Amino acid sequence: MKIDRAYFDAVIDRAGTACEKWDERKAVFGRGDVVPLWVADMDFACAPEIVEALKARAAHPIYGYTQNEPENRLAEVNFLKRRFGLSIEPEWILESPSVVDSMLFSLYAFTQPGERVLIQPPVYGPFRETILRAGRTVEESPLLETDEGWKMDFEGLEAAFQSGVKCMFLCSPHNPVGRVWTRAELERLTALAERYQALIIADEIHAAFAFAPHVHTPLLTLTRRAVMLTSATKAFNIAGIRQSSVIVPDQDVRARLAAEMHRVNADHPNLFAMVAQRAAYEHGDAWLDGCVDYIRENRDRAYAFIAGRLPQIALKPMEGTYLMWLDMRSLGMEHEALFRRLIDVGGIGLNTGLFFGERGRGFFRLNLATQWKNVQAGLEGLERALRP
Repeated sequence: MKIDRAYFDAVIDRAGTACEKWDERKAVFGRGDVVPLWVADMDFACAPEIVEALKARAAHPIYGYTQNEPENRLAEVNFLKRRFGLSIEPEWILESPSVVDSMLFSLYAFTQPGERVLIQPPVYGPFRETILRAGRTVEESPLLETDEGWKMDFEGLEAAFQSGVKCMFLCSPHNPVGRVWTRAELERLTALAERYQALIIADEIHAAFAFAPHVHTPLLTLTRRAVMLTSATKAFNIAGIRQSSVIVPDQDVRARLAAEMHRVNADHPNLFAMVAQRAAYEHGDAWLDGCVDYIRENRDRAYAFIAGRLPQIALKPMEGTYLMWLDMRSLGMEHEALFRRLIDVGGIGLNTGLFFGERGRGFFRLNLATQWKNVQAGLEGLERALRP
């Protein structure tokens, strides 16, 4: 049975809990009272089963060195099969502190300094940042903006692979544009990668948030020569606990990555993260179903608000994630000045599109994973800020 809407409507004060989204408002936006619709976490209480599991483990007063029990991996195996139809083996799973950490480990394991790594901007900022931090070179194949929505540039992708690019970061579903790539699109991508012997590292952390009729297709259902990055932290709102998985079917590829993670001492599990993740995967389906429904309703209500009262904001279809990509280019304002106006006049804190690369200029990202009253307050702030 799904958890009802009232559960997600309940307001929980996060201020003063070292919460980045709420407690960093003054530092990020210059004022501490903006409606914070930026950081990609949720303002909903975690699934009760997660809370109870953590309490039960915390009741034992020793929190020493720990091991990853087989049941933890099995819970993830079963969850991926149940939710996405993906069949994996427990031994394919490597534990990592976070998806961004896994991206960095992957670059060190599979590329050499200076080599080019392919991304599809506008895309989650740490894709570019991690490539540069690792001393590699960013290669871009920008998404194509069409009347129907954002699409992959397959000609550009093939040209990059032909030129010798051997590693690609894929965002699936895509943050920030909200595309849920179709099976046909991913089949075409994997065919190109296999033809040119390129390795795809797929960030699938938003997989749970695909809105019907769209269906998330795990890349590993189409190819075994890929690396899947995933985590319960996004789907179940436990990012502060830090736990993620790297799923690698190919034994040689997995061994190379495991060796790199061991080299940097990143292969030790987190006790409470394991407890939370297992509880989420074993008992969190009803909570997750209710959460996805709530966010979908927020999306639909936000679309209606913008269409009726803010037609100067252009929107493409939002098929997945809980992040709305707002196109404000038609306003003709300088990006930085518009950002300040949203804060100073609208009292709303959004992610600037420049966090996602230069192709995000004129765009802003709005987080829908909060109580509707917060989304509504943010939309009303947008209306104030954009009023002539």
